[in-house]
Amino acid sequence: MAAIDTRQLDAVQAISVLRERVTSTRNADGGWGYHAGKTSRLEPTCWSLLALGDVSSDALRQWPSTGGLLLERREGEPNFGFHGLALLTLLDRRIEHQAGNAALVAGIQRVKGIAITNRGTARQNSQIQAWPWIDHTFSWVEPTAYCLLALKQVERSGKSVDASRIADAEAMMFDRCGVQGGWNYGNSNMLGQELASYVPTTALGLLALQDRSSHDAVRRSLDYLEREALSERSSLALSLAMIALRVFKRPVDAISAALVQQIPTTLTLGNLHAAALALYALRTDHADAALVLQ
Repeated sequence: MAAIDTRQLDAVQAISVLRERVTSTRNADGGWGYHAGKTSRLEPTCWSLLALGDVSSDALRQWPSTGGLLLERREGEPNFGFHGLALLTLLDRRIEHQAGNAALVAGIQRVKGIAITNRGTARQNSQIQAWPWIDHTFSWVEPTAYCLLALKQVERSGKSVDASRIADAEAMMFDRCGVQGGWNYGNSNMLGQELASYVPTTALGLLALQDRSSHDAVRRSLDYLEREALSERSSLALSLAMIALRVFKRPVDAISAALVQQIPTTLTLGNLHAAALALYALRTDHADAALVLQ
């Protein structure tokens, strides 16, 4: 590929440069680390497979698991949010994991965040058990969003899921929505203070709740994301905002332009997760099939 001046990219050139970077940094085991040459991890591997679309998925098919739960890395522990992302990737790529996709669905449905008593510190129902990042911890927005979206996609593929897990996850997301719309990482408030919402968490929340577009929390959060999408200038935030707004059929040209401007920094930092996310966001030929609830 001819050298491209990354200081003056357009969208087509950005896609080309990102594709080359992601493709060339694949590990020998077929996965991707967060940086070139680092151990393959589940999150960057899934986003890389979604972004490239036309490469072998054997690494994900054979990804290590235990008890129906995918490990975050070989010899590591399960990460429930990335397990949800992996289910989305398996469905999109039409891959059957060696443990069986049904076993992976059953495994994640058994997982619940711990229920706690607020004792007046937060205005929320902390008894709702959605999904934590890791075992024996509190329910968080991002893993809940990934797992909720994954179970909805599984259901739409014709497979049975536990409706109570979807109901609990939606209840938690509605309960944690900020007063201005959008989501923080965990609580929406604490000790009498309203906590800020963030672009990446709001984008993931909206993707998980795209089939509940008439709900007030979703409407307020969509308004928030349209207002604030350009306020967090990172490839991760811009990419997720662009994907979510595109799924909701909202304009994304300004976000796309900002993302292209961010690519040189992303390449300099060497963050392969962010590069893969940006590649997925800038491509339009996949129609966001992995993330759209048909």
